[in-house]
Amino acid sequence: MFDYTQNTSLTTQLCQPETLHAAWRKVRANKGGPGSDGITIQQFEAQLNKHLRQLARELSEERYYPLPVQKFTMKKTNGSTREISVLTLKDRIVQRAVCDLITPIYEAKFLDCSFGYRPNRGVPQAVAQVTAIRAEGYEWIVDTDIENFFDTMDNRILMRFLRATIKEPPILRLIQMWLDMGGIVGPPRCTRWVGHIENAAHSIGQGIEQVIDQLLQRSPHLDTYPQIANGAMTDDWLDHDTEFGIQQSQSHERTANKFLINLGRDGLLLLLANSKRIGAMLATKHLIVIAPLVLAALAAPAVAGIVKERLNQPRKIGIIQGSPLSPLLANLYLHAFDKGMTRAGVRMVRYADDLLLLSRSEGRAHQALNYAQKRLATLKLQLNPKKTKIAHFDDGIDFLGHVFDRDGCYQPLPDARIKTLQNQVQRTLKQGVVHVARSGQRVTEQGKNIASQLGKRLKKRSMHETSKSP
Repeated sequence: MFDYTQNTSLTTQLCQPETLHAAWRKVRANKGGPGSDGITIQQFEAQLNKHLRQLARELSEERYYPLPVQKFTMKKTNGSTREISVLTLKDRIVQRAVCDLITPIYEAKFLDCSFGYRPNRGVPQAVAQVTAIRAEGYEWIVDTDIENFFDTMDNRILMRFLRATIKEPPILRLIQMWLDMGGIVGPPRCTRWVGHIENAAHSIGQGIEQVIDQLLQRSPHLDTYPQIANGAMTDDWLDHDTEFGIQQSQSHERTANKFLINLGRDGLLLLLANSKRIGAMLATKHLIVIAPLVLAALAAPAVAGIVKERLNQPRKIGIIQGSPLSPLLANLYLHAFDKGMTRAGVRMVRYADDLLLLSRSEGRAHQALNYAQKRLATLKLQLNPKKTKIAHFDDGIDFLGHVFDRDGCYQPLPDARIKTLQNQVQRTLKQGVVHVARSGQRVTEQGKNIASQLGKRLKKRSMHETSKSP
């Protein structure tokens, strides 16, 4: 894989076969099910070279568009639920490739207080860092996490951070499209051709807003998100930051003719890129010809309103969970928070949205908590009040599956492991009782035999002595 240099752009590297092959190997190793298009890993691998060549061609010609995501709800160990999104294989490959290319850029800037979703950093390193800071006399802690972090991230702020570092519009457009992805899935199969058209129109009609977002983002003559490029951060410590400072950009000339030309061109490219998916939903060769016309007629009344709404209020919050790029974007979003806390002298250990602020006194802990709330407010985030507490290490706290108390740090056994051990002990005791009972029975039988033989010998001896007496 290429190195990121000024002479080799990220876009050029992304379209290279070795980049996509490396991304494919990681996606295959992570396994996972099919996305909204129904293509499995085995089916994709059966024609791997063909699929990767087509994907590289779509990227180089800027004809790539992500397909809708498949969403499902996962139940967490604490009883709450979390929505997970499954991307199609081709979208996972492209996201993994982009993630691999831009990760070194941001890893060089991320701070040592961050441990989640980072290479060669994880729970063991975070726990060791907490232990080391505690040994310096920081005995008071603020244990908290960010409320609904992935669902409340402001995409405008995120894109400002990305634009301050990445200067390649194709990469930025890809990330913007992924941020705007919806959760539309294909309709069920129908037996009649009218039902095919109605269901296909209903499915794609639900995704019109997502498609318009993609088309607007692709148009080089229309800046859909002017506040992203021109907005200024409210953080006073970020205004003069050289790493993630907000760059002012010149406004583009916009003409209705150019916009409509590009919108029509990109709409045609989108239909061509998704022709197989539309054909699979319609399941009739003849309908493939008329399907774009029918769908365009059905969608036309809504397009103008959606475009107008997007121009007036182009804002979305939250990023999908379960995609290859989401962890990196999460750390990028919180990098400003990490820098603010570090510059204020607050000792902190952060693992994704879980925070531990360490202080030398209870008063300092309250100050650190107040400062963290202010810093997060500038990113339109807030702490979870139900999970926020100030405590002393001697009182005992749980962090990343470890318990810190007056005796040090240890990792308690999970409930499943405790149950397994209990079952093993019960089986051992039961087997021991059975063994003791069987052993006692054998001892009793042997005792009876010995007593019987001894009785016989005593009887013979008594009879012998009686016969000898006069």
